[in-house]
Amino acid sequence: MNKENVNKNVCLIKDCDRPTHKKSNCCIFHASAKEKTEREFRETLKEYVNIIKDEDKDYDFKGFVFIGIINFREDLSITIFKNANFGRATFKGSVNFGKITFKGHANFREATFKRYADFGKATFKEHANFKEAIFEGSAGFEEATFEVYADFRKATFERYADFRKATFKGHTEFMGANFKGKADFVKATFEGSANFGKATFEDDADFRLKYFARVTHFSRIKVFSGKKLFIRLNNKGGKISFERAYLENVYLNVELNEGVVIDFTDTLLRNTYIQREQIENHILQEKKEEYLNANKIFLLLKNNFHSIGKYKDESWAFKKEKDMERKDNCHFKSLHKWLWSCVLNGIFGYGEQPVKVIISAMLIIFIFTFLFMSSGISNVDIDRITTKNFFDCIYFSTVTFTTLGYGDFRPLEGSGRILAGTEAFIGAFMMALFVYTFARRTGGR
Repeated sequence: MNKENVNKNVCLIKDCDRPTHKKSNCCIFHASAKEKTEREFRETLKEYVNIIKDEDKDYDFKGFVFIGIINFREDLSITIFKNANFGRATFKGSVNFGKITFKGHANFREATFKRYADFGKATFKEHANFKEAIFEGSAGFEEATFEVYADFRKATFERYADFRKATFKGHTEFMGANFKGKADFVKATFEGSANFGKATFEDDADFRLKYFARVTHFSRIKVFSGKKLFIRLNNKGGKISFERAYLENVYLNVELNEGVVIDFTDTLLRNTYIQREQIENHILQEKKEEYLNANKIFLLLKNNFHSIGKYKDESWAFKKEKDMERKDNCHFKSLHKWLWSCVLNGIFGYGEQPVKVIISAMLIIFIFTFLFMSSGISNVDIDRITTKNFFDCIYFSTVTFTTLGYGDFRPLEGSGRILAGTEAFIGAFMMALFVYTFARRTGGR
């Protein structure tokens, strides 16, 4: 509303020169629902639409207050909108734009839909602007097609947002959108990039998409506690970004095909249920060989797996974290760190792989077996005869490694004693290492 016009018989709305309706200060289109009847509004609307058709003008419904159930295709015989401006319009009843083609710009910016809004199978040839629109009832965009640019920034969906099988051929914006009801994008197709940055999901969100071509941003999104976020992408290649997203006490189900990467940069993951198998070959930073950043991502995942008690997955994430640290140190300045990390990984997998401890122990026993074969050992039971028999040496190496020391064989003086002492020390260390690693993996963390 603007200041009252000089002519009090003219609608107060800016750029509207229609006569006022009855006792209202506005025309019948801009008058409130209480100031007009459904019948007279519908009749006047038909007259207005027929005039536009005859003159082949753009449809201007800016600020209109629609009352009753409006079906633009059946009631008003509109199948194609050249350019349509519904900016700040209010639809008090249900509205149906199903199967209509918006040939030019479709402007629904700041429009309010009080009840069900049906855009099923509608086609938007140009810019579809739903920025800051409010859908108080369910929003139906099933099988709708957006050919250029779909703008739903800061739109509010109070109930069910139905985008099943919708096709977005250009860039799509849902940045800052608020989904208070379920958001359903099952089998939707994103041929261009899609941005859900800063969007809020207060109920379950289902993104089991049919296809997307570029980047899908979920940066800084917030999913309410206890809700489910399903994401499935069937195509090969592409990227999903959760940068700075807020996911706490959320069920995150991600199904990605080969070549799709996922970015958890600065994401808040806390008590978020996520399956390791779904993401282990899709971490963006690892694929791009950004090992320092990848190290942080696996640290994030490790802490999250710990918070939900998935200790095997926590073990995997910790191992990957250390692997990324080792690879990041693979250069001349940090060569000593890289070598030490390689030793730790090779011997016991950073405390996560007890099998490696067993393999390392067996390898050490065999190495010392050949060393004892080279120097010889003394058979105490047969007048201390020196023997280099393989089976005698491997037996002596085993009992020395395990510090059993039966006494039936002894090392020879000099190098033999040094070898035996060294193996006994290493054996005690390795057995303690095995107990630690085994307990770490089986006893919880």
